[in-house]
Order: sequence, then C-alpha cells, then structure tokens
Amino acid sequence: MAEGGDPDREAGRRLDAFVDAAFAFAVTLLIIASAEPTASIDALWNALGRIPASLGAFALIAMFWLAYREFGRLVPRRDTLSTLNALAIVFTVLVYVFPLRMLVESGFVWISRGWLSGTEMIRTLGDLNDLFRIYGIGFAVLAGLFAVLYLRAARYSERLGVDPADRVNVRANCQIWTISAVAGLVSAALTFGPMARTPWLPGFAYWLIPLAIALRGPVGRLFARKAVRKGAPS
Repeated sequence: MAEGGDPDREAGRRLDAFVDAAFAFAVTLLIIASAEPTASIDALWNALGRIPASLGAFALIAMFWLAYREFGRLVPRRDTLSTLNALAIVFTVLVYVFPLRMLVESGFVWISRGWLSGTEMIRTLGDLNDLFRIYGIGFAVLAGLFAVLYLRAARYSERLGVDPADRVNVRANCQIWTISAVAGLVSAALTFGPMARTPWLPGFAYWLIPLAIALRGPVGRLFARKAVRKGAPS
C-alpha cells in the first residue's frame, strides 16, 4: 500500500498538525499571561523588561515541541494508545504553561535584583518551595508522557512503522525523557523536609539532566562489557 493511502500514516499527520497548533496556542498563552496595556512609556518599559522571561519560557515550550516533532519524524504511524498519549501531552502543556511562566519570570526578577519587570509572586521561602513543587510535578508528568510515548514506539516499532535505522534513536529518546522525568520528581522532592531550607537545591536538580545524559553512554557501555564478560565461556 502506498504511503498516501495508509490510514494510520494519514491519522498520524493529522494528529501532529493538531499538536503543533496546541503548542502554538500554549506560546500564545505565555504572551497573554504577561501582556499589559501599554498606554504610557512606563508601561512600555515594563513590557520590554518581561522579554527575557518570555524568551526563557518560550525556549522550554519549544524544547517539548521539538521533541514531539522528532517523534513524528521517527514514528510515522499512530495507534489508539499513542494518540491518547499525544492528547495527554497537549493537555499537560496547556496547564504547565502557567507555573512555567511564574517560575521563569520570578527567576529573572530575582537574578536581576528587580531590574527586570515581573510580578512579585515569591515573598517567602514557602512560596518558592510551592512554586518549585508545582513546576517539578508538571515537568515530571510532561517528560514522563514523552518517555511513555517513546517506550511504546520502541516496543511496537514495526507496527508503528519505525525504520530499523531509527530504532536506536527511539530507545535513546525514551531514556533521555525518563531521566528528565526523574529530575522533575527529584526537584519536587527537595522542597520537602530539611532540604526545603535550601532554596537553590530544587533548581539544581535540573542540571542533573545533561550530566545523566552525558554519562548514559559510558555507563551503558560499561554494563554491556560486563555482561559480555559474564556470558563469555571460560
């Protein structure tokens, strides 16, 4: 059957177009959330001071969008569960955009010592912990949905039309998003108990993502060599 006549591939293209539109709407929500009437020069300067926070939040939303675009390139077909998973990603992104905006804007206000514009949302250490907690859980849920999406593609690669040359990339993406989900949970967990008194720790947890990804290859090869030595005949 030609690719143009494959209903699963056509459904995948339609679903991907819907997800693209949802991410575009999420970016619109980012802009609307920080929009204020610019009826004076002071209001204009205030709006310009929010640009760095808007750019940071936009970059994070774009990261998730590019991840789904990569999934669409690697996995051309969709089944019922992968479709539901994609819809769950859309819903989570539209909810996640609000704590994302609050955290990034608060971070830029704090880093700039109030020079950049933003709403003063964090007044106590408890407020900061609450914000990190909500953001961490949202980040973990969103990253976990991507991990499950890639996991299903890895398990049913033939059914979903994954090219044999791309199956290594599918498994690698599953591992990367699993690491990201764990980092979000660790960040949220660090807001409880004695660790809650160190406000920098929850944010530091996200720096574990590139470290874990960098170590993923060497550690995997180490275990592979051990497995080969263990299974080798005497």
